[in-house]
Amino acid sequence: LHFLAAADDAAVREFLQERAIDVVDDAMLAKARGLYRDFLLSSSSITISTFHGWFMQIIQRAPLNAGVPVGMQLLERTAALREEAWDAQADSLHAEPEGELAQQMQWLFNAYGLHNTRSLLENFLGKRAEWWAFTLGQQEPVEWALEELQAELEVDLNDDPCEALLDEEFELTVQAFASLLDSGSDAQRKIARALDDAMRADELPARYQMLFDELHTGKGEPRKLKANKGQSTEQYAYLFEGIVEVLHGVQDALAERAALRLNQAGLRCGAALLDHYQELKLQKQVMDFTDVEWQVARLMKQSESAEYMQYKLDSRYRQVLLDEFQDTNPLQWQILQAWFEASVAADERPKIFIVGDPKQ
Repeated sequence: LHFLAAADDAAVREFLQERAIDVVDDAMLAKARGLYRDFLLSSSSITISTFHGWFMQIIQRAPLNAGVPVGMQLLERTAALREEAWDAQADSLHAEPEGELAQQMQWLFNAYGLHNTRSLLENFLGKRAEWWAFTLGQQEPVEWALEELQAELEVDLNDDPCEALLDEEFELTVQAFASLLDSGSDAQRKIARALDDAMRADELPARYQMLFDELHTGKGEPRKLKANKGQSTEQYAYLFEGIVEVLHGVQDALAERAALRLNQAGLRCGAALLDHYQELKLQKQVMDFTDVEWQVARLMKQSESAEYMQYKLDSRYRQVLLDEFQDTNPLQWQILQAWFEASVAADERPKIFIVGDPKQ
């Protein structure tokens, strides 16, 4: 601002044009030069803060009846407490080894191993702000989230995707392709025998895997099989592509079921670990940065003090600049939305300027 006030006209015009102000007339020039004076004469000072610093100020200004925890210390290093929460989770599972939660955890161990399971649940703990924002207002957040996911994936747990291999048209297609291959080279006849063996497999998952492995590379891509001399290229391609299309449909359906199964176990165990973590913080009278965000979100959107807090913000800030906006998490954005929406309703909307990097 000092530069705009003190530099010569040509330098100021170049400065503004570099910032996408194409036409800098005398009125624009005068306005730019006056910004520094307006700043010096302004009765309110500029506040520069991080989200967490600003959130702490909001909590400190909350009315006594807002339900904000009193006397809590801010915990900046959480590794030791996370370890304690993990141990508490393990103790609770050992106390009820046949319980549903213990069974879900055992499934994770069997499917992904101890290291990957712990990494998964630790990541869930680290994304608790996003989890709280996503399930805001839900009485049973885990069950609600799983129902939403199942509906999104369109998974019917009563259906077996591999039953598509029992379709008569598919069976005839495989037989026709095997017969066509049997009239070709030794390599083709070997594939034909493998297809026949696969179709005779009693278990549908084994049948699917044998067919898929025979017709795909180690990277899971369809093999580049070509018709030999004397074989119909069109028929060859038609039969091969028909088989692969069905196999890929089964593959996608199995992947969706696997994703749902992982979330069933992961969300239940993750939510339980989060409960232990929150309980330990309450016992020790500490809050971490995510708790600070959550308390502010509650103040701004849910509590009886929301209107009061929004009014205090509206009366204090007239210009808002948000830097590194791509790093804003969903809970922080909900807080900002609550404030901005309330300011519009009260006709006290601040001017907002956002800086972010879309590549991040």
